[in-house]
Amino acid sequence: MMMKTNISNEMKRLKEENRKLKKAAEMLRRQQEYLIASLNSIADPICIKNAEHQWVLVNDEFCAIAGQDREALVGKSDYDFFPKDEADVFWKMDEQVLQSGDENINEETITGSNGVKRNLVTKKTLYSDPSGNRFIVAIGKDVTDRKQADQALRENEEFLRLVIDTTPAHIFVKDRSGKFLLVNKLAAEAHGITPQEMVGKNELSLVGSDTEKADQIRKFLADDRQIIDTQTPKYIPEEPFTTADGSTQWLQTTKKPLKLRGNQDCVLGVAVDVTDRKLAEQELWEKEEQLRLSQKMEAIGRLAGGVAHDFNNLLTAIIGYAEMLKLNKSLDSTVRHGVEEIRKAADRAAVLTQQLLAFGRKQMMQPKVMDVNSLISDTETMLKRLIGEHVRFETKLEAKPSSIQADPGQIEQVIVNLVVNARDAMPGGGSILLQTANAREVVYAVGEREHVEHGDFVLVSVADEGHGFDAKTMDHIFEPFFTTKEKGKGTGLGLSTVYGIVKQSGGYISVESQLGRGTVFKVYLPVSQAGLKQRLEESPKTVPKGKSETILIVEDEDMVRDIMREVLSSYGFNVLAADSGEKALEWDGEGVDLLITDVIMPGISGTELADQFLKRSPEVKVLFVSGYTGNEIAQHGILNESVLFLQKPFSPQTLVEMVHQILHVE
Repeated sequence: MMMKTNISNEMKRLKEENRKLKKAAEMLRRQQEYLIASLNSIADPICIKNAEHQWVLVNDEFCAIAGQDREALVGKSDYDFFPKDEADVFWKMDEQVLQSGDENINEETITGSNGVKRNLVTKKTLYSDPSGNRFIVAIGKDVTDRKQADQALRENEEFLRLVIDTTPAHIFVKDRSGKFLLVNKLAAEAHGITPQEMVGKNELSLVGSDTEKADQIRKFLADDRQIIDTQTPKYIPEEPFTTADGSTQWLQTTKKPLKLRGNQDCVLGVAVDVTDRKLAEQELWEKEEQLRLSQKMEAIGRLAGGVAHDFNNLLTAIIGYAEMLKLNKSLDSTVRHGVEEIRKAADRAAVLTQQLLAFGRKQMMQPKVMDVNSLISDTETMLKRLIGEHVRFETKLEAKPSSIQADPGQIEQVIVNLVVNARDAMPGGGSILLQTANAREVVYAVGEREHVEHGDFVLVSVADEGHGFDAKTMDHIFEPFFTTKEKGKGTGLGLSTVYGIVKQSGGYISVESQLGRGTVFKVYLPVSQAGLKQRLEESPKTVPKGKSETILIVEDEDMVRDIMREVLSSYGFNVLAADSGEKALEWDGEGVDLLITDVIMPGISGTELADQFLKRSPEVKVLFVSGYTGNEIAQHGILNESVLFLQKPFSPQTLVEMVHQILHVE
């Protein structure tokens, strides 16, 4: 009985334990389902691996990323589904966790079965169950979208950086204090640094102790604050900016107010370099000014030519009659003195005419054997008046200078130009030294180019103590319209005219200069040995009488025609006269030995008259005379070496000597 009771109790106990086990199993199953459901409800991939790197648990998100269902994954490893290079990385990180026991957080790239790559930030930790089994619990965070967004943002930033760095303008963003928040490459280069070095710095701190640049920056900052305060854009057509290398850029700037994150007030600026345009506009303006000046000079030249023509006709008559009066032996001393004074006044007037023509740049070149020392001595008083009392003027002349053959008026123009330039280089005063010397060698240079010429020369040098020139300026110093003087104080024609005269005279010119140490111009003019011999052998001589040769004078000015006729008649020539080319052609040319004709006359010109006359009588000699200047005469085609020409005003003796030379009167 006792035994039955014990068995019954044991059966009840077993049933109760079995019931409890079933209940516990059901609870465990439900907990697993809850766990699985919980894991599956998490949007992040989760997996658990055993020590053999095999999955024992995966959630739905992990399955989705892997592209496999749960049954396919459980019991398998990374090498069964992922590319080997990825599986190697996973295996290595898992081993680190298993070996060290420390958690591991890394970014991983997983390629699913569908080929889609995902970027995960995964945290892996070690878990050991009560039986000592070790597991790796991995929880990942899908950062693919964020990473792609970051990449897109970086690409956009790189693109925007490329855009602003290749934009041909200064682009910048500054805060109210003047600190740069953004700057492009061009703007940074203007400051001599990189954009990275410039961002975060105050613009004023970039100029150091340079007060001029600091003043510029303060103006920029004042504009910036005004724009921020008023929230009004500002357009600046042009403003100067001194770059890091000291050059000046002209910027056309647009500035606008800008609010950044955090409601920070800033200013956005875009500045375009308009230096080339401004220089082009300046050059155009200067060219227009030069054109206006050239037109003005041309007008003055035409006026000078017209005045000189009329004046030269008057002077020809005055000089001629004065010379004729001097031949009258019956004149008392008082009258003779008056005639001589008239003659001197006429000579001075002739010089004045030449100066007027030089001013209008219309003079003809009339080379003569001359002594440069005498020319300097004659003009020294005028030069001292030109330079003023604030400049010391000194001459140091060669004791026995060689003679040259050149146009005295033009050589005087060279000296005057060089002395005036020397004066202008010393506004605060200084010294000018004008020297002459004989030279056997020419060393002339402009900039770095140096040349040597051998021969006999007269050297004329002008030295000053002025500001001097740099090498770049000396490379252009003789170019037309190039000037170092202030606007409105120089035409740029002076030295180019000097250069042209020296070259036309067969000479050379050089310049030596250093900034702050003055300038020396050296003019080398070739010695004329033949001319010197001729000048030394010259002596006043009596002009022989003519032998009744017939001369036809054609001149529309009555006074000039009358004095020429009277002079030539008094020297024994048979003289005919006409006041126009038309009347002159009434003679058939028979018996005429010499035709003397004015070049420019109403109706038939002198050249047309000569052409028609020579067709009738080819043996007739022709002498042209004129009071007009070189340009006007050249237009009538007579200025060449084979044409006989006499420039008004001329003296009776000059006229008679010319006629004797042409007719070979002995």
